[in-house]
Parts: sequence; structure tokens; C-alpha cells
Amino acid sequence: MPLITAGKSLVLLAEDLRLEDNLAFSTAFRASATGLAVVRILPEARGRPRRTPNRRTLEEAAERRLGRQLGALDIPFEVLGAGDDQSLAAICCRLGCTAVIRNAADGMAIENAVRCEWERELAVAGIPLLTVNGEMIRRYGPGGAKPERPFLSDDHKLESDRLADDHPLLLLRAFLQVLPDRNYLADMWIPGRDRSSSSQLSTHFAAGTLSSDRAAWETTKAERIWKAANPGKARSAEAASFRHFRSRVAMRTGFLTVFSRYQDTTRLTAATEPQFDRVRAWREGRTGIPMPDAAMRELAATGWINFRLRQLVTSYAVQLLQLPAAEIGGALAEMFDDYEPGITWPQVGLNDGTIMQERGPRILNPVKQGHDLDPTEAYVRHWLPELKTIPAGFGHEPWLWFGNTLPAPIVDHKAAFRAARARWGAQEQVLLPREAVLLTHTSHLAP
Repeated sequence: MPLITAGKSLVLLAEDLRLEDNLAFSTAFRASATGLAVVRILPEARGRPRRTPNRRTLEEAAERRLGRQLGALDIPFEVLGAGDDQSLAAICCRLGCTAVIRNAADGMAIENAVRCEWERELAVAGIPLLTVNGEMIRRYGPGGAKPERPFLSDDHKLESDRLADDHPLLLLRAFLQVLPDRNYLADMWIPGRDRSSSSQLSTHFAAGTLSSDRAAWETTKAERIWKAANPGKARSAEAASFRHFRSRVAMRTGFLTVFSRYQDTTRLTAATEPQFDRVRAWREGRTGIPMPDAAMRELAATGWINFRLRQLVTSYAVQLLQLPAAEIGGALAEMFDDYEPGITWPQVGLNDGTIMQERGPRILNPVKQGHDLDPTEAYVRHWLPELKTIPAGFGHEPWLWFGNTLPAPIVDHKAAFRAARARWGAQEQVLLPREAVLLTHTSHLAP
């Protein structure tokens, strides 16, 4: 592993848009006696899919916050896009830096190709590159070791600093204040109640404006304070909400540790023209099956749906509509505000049968899921205004009402469900058994 000298270092930011709990920045700040510079290269310039408007807004706010923080420290900060010179060697030369340090990041094959080119050009220029593992993302080779313990900035100093009003840490603390009053574990799955019960911080985690390790520590502190103020309730349902939330945060790092390379193995099956038509209908929420259609319209409008709905729309697309996994993963990557490759792509793999086949099929009946998750039909009627002509009781199966004038579904869900179950045994598992075992202890939910 290259050593960082006492010269000026360049800190390269990816999905780690924060100074606190940032191992790369902390390491460079301690080691660089002659100063440092910070550069952010935008995700699209590194091969990431196009970000959602909400994600861009959140990250641009983080960039402005970083600019203020770094400006107060007299540290140069630049944000570079696709039209800018992204040669790290040239950037180092321009800024007078003699080393580059970065946090490991969850990436796709095209991003890894960009990283390899950076490594090559820096090696030619004789500039050392140090990759550190600030968010416990497993990597092979230099910088790939999993840290023995999470990295956190000094807690006392963080408390003494005045956080900006838009800092996501304040959002987390506000959520933890009301967490015991939420039915977190139950309502996180229920459309319509999911947004008020869960933290809605998953995009901050994905963008790195808030670290998982900090969230876990803040939850532990809030839990300790709450239990002290509520003696005798340590085993109550309210107290358990802290544990459940902390476990969901930990599952994120578990997924990124195990599956940050899964997308590279997704089968690239060429889609036919009819399949492209189905992809468009699925993405726009107009396949004729109300529950997945409503979920896709919510996703298109807001950039977020809960984990149960993510399972449903992915299973529906891959298994019942028989759409190529690569097309579905690519669409979700562009639609999720909180897109992370090591989370989104394994979820596609769970549904196309390439991983964890021994745990049984993930083939969901979209109509049954609708009745189970939305028994009052409030959710589908909110997102599908065309159901206003359909009487109560038929919202999840409008084709059963004798007066229905809505277009027929593009697929017979019962026949497609039976056919999908029949195909399941032919699916091929591609992950190593060791990785499969690790997944049995993890799952993902936008916390």
C-alpha cells in the first residue's frame, strides 16, 4: 500500500459527501503538513447512472455545505463534471498535490474501469494513491481490508461544532426523538404509513452525507437517554424500535460488504421489442395490475418506495413480465433516489434466480400482495386516479367488475405466476456458497 507523505494531499470524494466520519479526509488532514485540497468528481462523470432530481438536489446541498466547511479551513474544494479535466495526475499538478487519498466506494464495472485508469496514470506520474475503508465496504487488493472497528470522528468535537441547519445529522436526531412513538417494525412495510414510520434517510446514506456508523452510534446514544428517562420500559415495544432501526442501518453495510460487485455478474440478455414495450409499461405504472402500477408511479413521482414494494415491483417485472434483469436493474438505478449498486443489483439477483436459489422462489402474486398490503385500497386509489370509476372492493382486480372499462392487464397474473414457478428450478445460482451464506443474515431496507 502506498504511503502518504508529509506533502500536500488530494482528497477524492465519491459517495462520501461529509467531513465528519470521513476516514480519507481525517487521514489526509493529519498527514499533510503542507495542506490539502478536496475534489469531488460528479457520479455521472465516473460512470454512474443519471441521478434523480431529488438525489441531485441533496448532493448539491451537501457540496455547498462542504464548500463552507472547507472554506473556513482555507482548504480548496472543487466539483468537476463531465466537461472538466478529470485526470487526477493533472489535477494534482494544478493544485500542487503529491498524493491522492480516497474512501473505498460501492461501484459498478464501468466505475472500476475509471478507477483503474486513475491508478494507472497516477502510477506513471509517481503519485501514490491510498484507498481507505471508511464505510466498511470490502475490497480485494490494496485498501480492501475490512476495518476492525468503525471509524468515527471525535464525538465531543462534533458536539461542540455548530451544525448547519440542513445537516442530515440533525434530521437523524429529530427522527430518533420520535422513534419510540412510531410503530417502526410493523409500519415500515405498509404503503401510506411507511413514510411516517421510517427515517427517510436512505438517500443521505447512499450519497454519504451521513455515515452508517454515525447513525448507529447516534441511535445507541438516543436509546440510552430514552431508557434513562423511561425506567422499567427497557423491554417494551417502544424501546425495541431503537434496536430494529439500528439493525436496518447495519444491514446496509452488510450488503455493501458482501455484494458490492454483484452487478458485474448480471446476465446481459438482449431484450426484444415486445419486452421493451413491457419495460416502458412497467416503468410508467400502466401494466394493468394495480398494486405494482401504483408502486411504480409512487417511485417515479417521489424517488422512493418501501422495501416490500421494491421486492414486489422487481419480482413482478422479472418473473411475471419476464423482462431482462439488466433492463430492470438499470431502470431502478435511474429511479431510486437512494440507489446503491451493492443493494439494488443483488435485489434484482434475488428475483431472477441467480443468487440464493436454495432459499426458494421470490415469485410474488401482485394481486395477493395488493390485498395484503392495501386492504382498504387507499394506496392504489391514491396513485391510480383511473380507479375512481371502479367501486370499492374491486380496486385490486378491476377486471372482475362487470362494468369495468379499463384496459385489460398486459399479462394474466395467475398464468404468469404458475409459469414462473415452473421455470424456477431451471434458474442457475452464480454466487459462491460462502457469499450465499452471508446473505442469509442480511437484507435491505431503506431505514
